[in-house]
Amino acid sequence: MKSRLKQLVPLAIRQEIKRQIWRREDRKNPITAERVPPRAETFIGGGDFIYVGDEFFKVLRRHGLTPDMDVLDVGCGQGRMARPLAGFLNNGSYSGFDIVKPGIDWCNEHYADLPNFKFEHVPIYNKRYNKKGHIKASEFVFPYKDDSFDIVFLTSVFTHMFAKDIENYLSEIARVLKPGGKSLITWFILNDQSRAAQNPYYDFAFDYDEVSKTTTPRRPEAAIAFDEDYLKKLYADKNLKISSTEYGFWAKPDSEHEMQDLIIGTKPT
Repeated sequence: MKSRLKQLVPLAIRQEIKRQIWRREDRKNPITAERVPPRAETFIGGGDFIYVGDEFFKVLRRHGLTPDMDVLDVGCGQGRMARPLAGFLNNGSYSGFDIVKPGIDWCNEHYADLPNFKFEHVPIYNKRYNKKGHIKASEFVFPYKDDSFDIVFLTSVFTHMFAKDIENYLSEIARVLKPGGKSLITWFILNDQSRAAQNPYYDFAFDYDEVSKTTTPRRPEAAIAFDEDYLKKLYADKNLKISSTEYGFWAKPDSEHEMQDLIIGTKPT
């Protein structure tokens, strides 16, 4: 039913309905936690802002994050992942960039007390999130030097991008990672199990190209899934060794991991 409503009700109307609901909730029960935006101003997707950030912080720790590391958050939004790192990266650094300028402005204001935290707006075009952008994602060069980061992570970013764009981003991720550094990236992965799964909300029924599917051909960026064999080859082509894949419960209900799938890639030393 929910999937059907998404097809029938225009995105702008759905977003405005959500904003009105959140505004009422903000008035009744305002958020007082540090570095957490009001519900009505949050644009980075569903889920509890604090819970989602804290859970991914645990994932980062489990995969080796230490307080002295330099990390890059690609698609940082309003700092959902930055918030739990604020009290942790004492001797390291955090860099984040995003295509939505209000989110970067919000972060620059609320993290001004942390000199080792840097946020940058990049004017990349995206039909859903940044129609005023003038840079193609397939041609974008990350504004960082080679071998700069111990960890690069992306949460629910490649689930909204096309193949030619993620191919460029993976090249850039490999470039800015230090030798031995790790990339942690969430995906919707298409394999025998996920194709057979019955998930009414994430029903990737429409081909976008030979390697990806979408939930809606009218707005393919809303949710995109990629063929697992394509991803394995892509990582190999970009000189990133897949050390492990953690399949999420979107297509594996008994999974111990979060909703989306997670691929951990390592840059050879």
